[in-house]
Amino acid sequence: MLGPLQVRGKDGPLRVPPGRQEVILAALLLEANRVVGTNYLVDLIWEDNPPETARTQVQICVSRLRKLLAGADSTVSISTRPPGYVLHVDTGDVDSLLFTGLVAMARRQRDEGETEKAVALLKSAVALWQGDSLTGLVSGPLANKAHQLDEERLSAVELRMQLELELGRHDRLVGELQLLTHENPLRERLRGQLMCALYWSGRQAEALEAFRTGRRILDQELG
Repeated sequence: MLGPLQVRGKDGPLRVPPGRQEVILAALLLEANRVVGTNYLVDLIWEDNPPETARTQVQICVSRLRKLLAGADSTVSISTRPPGYVLHVDTGDVDSLLFTGLVAMARRQRDEGETEKAVALLKSAVALWQGDSLTGLVSGPLANKAHQLDEERLSAVELRMQLELELGRHDRLVGELQLLTHENPLRERLRGQLMCALYWSGRQAEALEAFRTGRRILDQELG
């Protein structure tokens, strides 16, 4: 789930046909075990210009998804529940829910002073990711959901970096933070963490250069 859309069946990942079926399955997974209205699914697929047969086409897609899941001996199933559908799945099998739960546990451990345990939980949470969320899906509203998930991932990464800096692991974090700031040049918190890691590692000149680079990028991108 965290990365390109993927559902695991008994014999490996299921191949969900791209297009409408993929959009519907993604929407149901994001609201696992909760009712997703048919009107909402119509809006995801056609946005402001649905055809008269839109609801019927959604029903057909859901029927095909049911057959796909059943044929692959998947533990995931879809039921009809007015005003739409519910995807039934063990919450422990949905990566996005696992991620959210691990991050919440990590924050509790941090608040209780268990920094090492918090770092381990955050590493496990971020390890669930396999790329940007829901890549390849054509749906504006789902793109917003995917962006929110990606933002939560970066926030978890930033929290782990902060905790590891507090544990005095400055030297070992420099390389990872340099890569992260390169991939996310406008994330000021990451750049600040890189500057701290460099400074506390005795690399003051490089810390100053990281600051100058960040200021230049912000000036170019945001004025």
